[in-house]
Amino acid sequence: QNGGTKMFEAYNPDVSNENDLNAQNPHLGNNGEFKPREDYSGKNMNALLKSEAGIENFPCIKAMPDEGHQKGNENTPSKSQRQVIVLLRHGKTSHNKLGLFTGWTDSPLNSEGKCQAKEAGQLLKEHGFKFDVVYTSWLTRAIETAMLCLDEMDLLWLPVITSWRLNERMYGALTGVSKRFVAQKFGDVQLKKWRKGFKVRPPPVSSFSPHYPGNDKRYNRYLNDIRVSFSESIIRSIESKKIVVSQKFPKTESLHDCMKRTIPYYTDQIVPEAVDKGKRVLIASSENAIRGLLMHLMDIPEEKINKLEIPNGLPLIYDVKSRCIKLLDDGSTEDPLSKHNFGESADYLFRPCLIDYDDEDECMITDYMWNSWDEQADLPESKEITKV
Repeated sequence: QNGGTKMFEAYNPDVSNENDLNAQNPHLGNNGEFKPREDYSGKNMNALLKSEAGIENFPCIKAMPDEGHQKGNENTPSKSQRQVIVLLRHGKTSHNKLGLFTGWTDSPLNSEGKCQAKEAGQLLKEHGFKFDVVYTSWLTRAIETAMLCLDEMDLLWLPVITSWRLNERMYGALTGVSKRFVAQKFGDVQLKKWRKGFKVRPPPVSSFSPHYPGNDKRYNRYLNDIRVSFSESIIRSIESKKIVVSQKFPKTESLHDCMKRTIPYYTDQIVPEAVDKGKRVLIASSENAIRGLLMHLMDIPEEKINKLEIPNGLPLIYDVKSRCIKLLDDGSTEDPLSKHNFGESADYLFRPCLIDYDDEDECMITDYMWNSWDEQADLPESKEITKV
């Protein structure tokens, strides 16, 4: 299905008046920052997460078995079922291996990336996960990842909803360029700003560049939920010697710009259409789209989000009720935080859960791992991870 049927007037990548944009977007404050979420008791989550519990924590990796739906009503989750959203970054591509800025370039998965997607599906299946709906972007690598994952889970028949709003960040004129080359030409400091700066946009791409979305038939033909660009329409009309109406496709984006399309899509479509109805959701997308969603879901500070890394092909389990991220046990004896690179801001990703289910059958995120297991009851109060 096409995710571009609903209007999101808030998104305008080239808007000149930031205050006008903020006024249109209910998720932004007057200063352009995303508003803090509220927990279920109505308290400000930012205040809760600054409590004495702090952010010292490790990810829970015990299985979260699927407990099914109530008999006779497949649309209603059972009372004991834990509702989760699984976030899955696509597997690796040739651009990833070569260290190129990928952005909206439609680079397919390489052999390693296909294996990563299949392994994600196998891991989810082993832990009893089922899904009701899948959301992904218009980029082949994300769609391939979703389908390969679903194939391993025998769920290829599931509805898959695609939206360009879950696309990777648009890297402008850096698209397809080697990161090493950019560092040599502009310096490591500038490279870091373009790659990781929250509100720093790379140089914009030309209207006639093959990397400009306006020159891609899929966006020209099917993307219909952004406003018309007067300047682009004039340029296209002069070029073709006839009247052409062109939309305002992004020519470059910062992570902040990317979030202005991904967060409204999540809150205005995914939440009411799936999450609020108790559906089990898989979101397969790209690094910056997922990074922005995690910043929103986990209240990661703006100054810390640039140090968060998202591993390829690793399912991140977001518990909707307790609002925390969990990992699945892959059967290895390795520390998951050492095995996978989450960056320096990993502690902000794996914060303590806000709700303790008091359930011995489910390993919750606590000050040290596996303290809910009977056989681990005598473990010392240590923050070191010890696998058994």
